[in-house]
Amino acid sequence: MRNLTLLTICVALFSFWATEVRAQNADLELRVEPNKTLIQSQAIDVQSLITNDGRGPNLFRMFLRNQNTTSAAENLYFEVIVNSDRIGTIARATQRSSQPFSLGPGEQIYATNNTISNGLPGVEEQVILEGDLTPAGTDFVNSLQGSGSLPPDRYRVTVNIFQGSGQQLKVASATAEVGTNLTEDSQDFYLLSPGGAEGESIANPYPYFQWQGQATSRYRLLVVESKENDSPQSLLEGAESSAATQKNGVSAGGSLVDYEMLDVMIDQPGFQYPNTGAQQLEPGKTYYWRVIRQLNTTAGTETRESEIWNFTLAANQDRVTTSQGRQFSKALQSILGSRLQQLREDGYTFESVKVDDNVFRDGQAVQQLIELNRKAERGDVSILIENQ
Repeated sequence: MRNLTLLTICVALFSFWATEVRAQNADLELRVEPNKTLIQSQAIDVQSLITNDGRGPNLFRMFLRNQNTTSAAENLYFEVIVNSDRIGTIARATQRSSQPFSLGPGEQIYATNNTISNGLPGVEEQVILEGDLTPAGTDFVNSLQGSGSLPPDRYRVTVNIFQGSGQQLKVASATAEVGTNLTEDSQDFYLLSPGGAEGESIANPYPYFQWQGQATSRYRLLVVESKENDSPQSLLEGAESSAATQKNGVSAGGSLVDYEMLDVMIDQPGFQYPNTGAQQLEPGKTYYWRVIRQLNTTAGTETRESEIWNFTLAANQDRVTTSQGRQFSKALQSILGSRLQQLREDGYTFESVKVDDNVFRDGQAVQQLIELNRKAERGDVSILIENQ
């Protein structure tokens, strides 16, 4: 068997509990706390599940205390187990039977999964853990085929302490439970509009890009123009190789390559094509787009790519699609109510929409109005008509 220092499993949410089992000659308190940096992670680093040098990312902090203030707790051994609901036991490590450790009267120590093998602070004896993946754990890791993240599940790390070699008497046990999001796989997000995998004609030169995904994630939206001798994949990879031009509406220092129409970083699953800071879409041309989701992990920032969709901007921009026209009329009616007919009779025509000092016209204004109406229907905003 090889030495095992163990484990990092990153969390989207976690819970923790500890239990104690007392023996005549050992009265121990054991607590295990997940590392705070793991709480902000959105994926699990498979490569750090097992490390052999004691320098891997920390999974947990451990507090251990001999509650007997007059007698030492001797002949103690560690056991660390990693399992999950779906897989069962993934990995197990036990302390070398010929090398126990002890705690003096009232002695307490703090350690991490790495420092267990590097040397427990204040403990003279060297603790050596031996273990490996279980057969089920090996099959599970092999099934991931190089993926950087574990699938949604509840993963548990249990630390046991026995008195006497061969797991004679369990004197303390604590379990930390960590888990990936069970409702949404970190790789599972998909595009909604505009266009499709097979393409689609649209009339609005300022389309609203929308995809299904977590609202708290960061996304990079790329839009490129079709080129006869280049594949969509190569065009998007070329655009991705340079920095984004905007990050949440603020300049990010990047610049657009000649065929790149839009390259922005945003913290929501949707974006309105702007009238500034991007190249204008041209009638009759086809465009490809994809979204890249960024995930924070213990190994750094990882990315997930959506599929590639495309759309063609209709040649006649004076013609709004029937569906969009109905949406526009419905939005105006909902917002203006009975005043809409009076405004029409007085000779007024729709010209623009102003939002936070930004003026939107033509197709972009229509899209803003439709989106405003959607928010009002969901109760996200209230609309108040004032006489000017």
